[in-house]
Amino acid sequence: MSDFESASLIVSDDDVVVTGWGAITPLGHDLESHIQALFRGTSATKLLHPEAGVDGYRWIGACIDGFDPKVHVQPRKAIKVMCREIQLAFGSAMQACKGANIEAGTVDPDRIGTVFSGEIILSDILDVEDIVRRCSSDGEMRHSEWSTQAMENMYPLWMLKALPNMAACHVGIALDARGPNNTITTEGTSSLGAMLEAVNVIRRNKADVMIVGSTASRVNPSRLLQRHEEDFTADWTDPATACRPFDNHRSGTVPGEVSSAIVLERRSHAIRRGAKPLALIRAWSSVFSPNTAGRWSGTEQATRRTLQNLCQRAGLSEAEIDHINASANGTRAGDSAEAKGIEQVFAHKPTVSYKGALGDSTSASGLIEWLSSAVGMRMGQIPPTVNHVSRSPDCPINVIANDPKSRESSSFIKLSQTPAGRCIGVLTQIQS
Repeated sequence: MSDFESASLIVSDDDVVVTGWGAITPLGHDLESHIQALFRGTSATKLLHPEAGVDGYRWIGACIDGFDPKVHVQPRKAIKVMCREIQLAFGSAMQACKGANIEAGTVDPDRIGTVFSGEIILSDILDVEDIVRRCSSDGEMRHSEWSTQAMENMYPLWMLKALPNMAACHVGIALDARGPNNTITTEGTSSLGAMLEAVNVIRRNKADVMIVGSTASRVNPSRLLQRHEEDFTADWTDPATACRPFDNHRSGTVPGEVSSAIVLERRSHAIRRGAKPLALIRAWSSVFSPNTAGRWSGTEQATRRTLQNLCQRAGLSEAEIDHINASANGTRAGDSAEAKGIEQVFAHKPTVSYKGALGDSTSASGLIEWLSSAVGMRMGQIPPTVNHVSRSPDCPINVIANDPKSRESSSFIKLSQTPAGRCIGVLTQIQS
């Protein structure tokens, strides 16, 4: 094994299992609504209207409409110190805990922890609009006045609202969770990385229960105004079909926002308290293949090595894997590289991607995509890839499209990628 890769297999009789899950997505404010929309082939990507005071801008993206933090956050006084991303994280985590029958006091406080994925959270544009206007005249920004105006007019807890690690902190406070508390920030592999960090915390006997979550909003107007992302599509012909994973006519991705969470615990601990194991995190692999020819150029090799590691460590044949849940986001280079890496290990294996429906939330995409496969597997069908119409010649894989696929075995693989050449794969076995 090279210096750039690592892999692990859980072989203990006391496996780490999932006992609860929850989500708030552009397709629904709970997992049931979300999964049913995926089965219908619904796309949440659309033309986004600007916030008040942002003139002349339009974007395509997938946003969560109708979210009311008062429904999802308790106590309500905590809302004022949570930005939107943190509110979403709290809501999905509480759904997962409810499903697992966990609340404050259910578990020894020192034996329950939290780990979330995260990334930079930019301020709500409405929080800084007035200050920007005070520093501007005739369309020009007077930067020399910013410090004075910000100090006098900024909400005092502004930074506390938007720190990426506050999602894990607020959930930990609500549950009186005094165990390990962490936040993983590795771009597109962040949420699967958070899952694996939690698994290893439990395996090291530092906790019996870990709450794992992810949250991100790439449709934050402050972020979209910067528009640093290099992979957005320029095709606005039909916003609902703008993101086309593995499709011959794909032209880029679209931003999204999402939050999801799961509860992980030892199987023996779950059984003792009467919780039902939903899924087993059976094996994982993390690989980095440096780019040698631009963005995504390391992805093919990273994908291939990740899949090879998983098969070797889990001791499974190709026939025992139901499908691959890919990271494809509609980019020309990224989708092609990932598809070629998959085909080298799993020729013709059914493969799905959900970014056509949800957009790309980057650090938060992996977990909700994992959940979409896991929930579908438990229902006996895998939702199809939205907006995949015609397979591209440079994506030589068997894409699950148009209709759901019937489940044929109990295990699936979820992949997450970064443009820099990092890949994480998780092999999951659904529990009966």
